[in-house]
Parts: sequence; structure tokens; C-alpha cells
Amino acid sequence: MTGLFVILAIVLVVLYFNDAWRSLERVRNVARGVCTRAGVQFLDSSVIQTGIRVERGGSAGLVLVRTYRFEFATDGQSRHVGEITLRGRKVRVVSMDLPEGGRVLDSTASAQDSGESVR
Repeated sequence: MTGLFVILAIVLVVLYFNDAWRSLERVRNVARGVCTRAGVQFLDSSVIQTGIRVERGGSAGLVLVRTYRFEFATDGQSRHVGEITLRGRKVRVVSMDLPEGGRVLDSTASAQDSGESVR
């Protein structure tokens, strides 16, 4: 019986890390696209997860909400911070701290497949 619990625990850990890896790749693609649209340089290796929590997902039950931070450069030297929040696999909020006064980019239902849209 304990062998079954060990196998189940291993499967759950593998599924979690697989989902985390896919979410990270999704965030990299979204951040790259948002930076391209904003006309800034995305710093590819700067994406890190800063938070994770569980929320009720309506009919989906419980959903993981992950928050990631990324960095971008406007002139090649100064670094600025952006943040992306995923709710499950869907982009919930994208925000960027631009030097000329911050701008919030928000995902809409029609742009969730492409990753982002400017509001």
C-alpha cells in the first residue's frame, strides 16, 4: 500500500514540474511579444517565478495562480521590471514599469491564444 502512495507522490511531483516548465515557457513567449510590441529589448534569461497560490476556478475547481517577474531594457543599459500573472494557463495581467511612466497591458479573451494585447 505504501508503494502505491510513493508512486502517486512521484507522479504528482512530475506533473507539477511539467506544468511549471510549460508555464515558464508560456511566460517567456508572452513577455517577448509584449516587449516587441512596446519597442523594448526583452532580457530572455531574466524570467523568474515570484509567487504561487491557489484560487477557486469556478467550474474548474482549484486553479494555480503564478506570478512571474521579467526584465527588459529600453536603451541597452538600464533595466526595468515587468510582471506577468497566469491563472492556470491563461494570462491574467501583464504590467511593465516603463521609464516614461508605467503602462499596464492586460490580456483579453480574444488575445489569450496569441499571449497578449494592449489595453
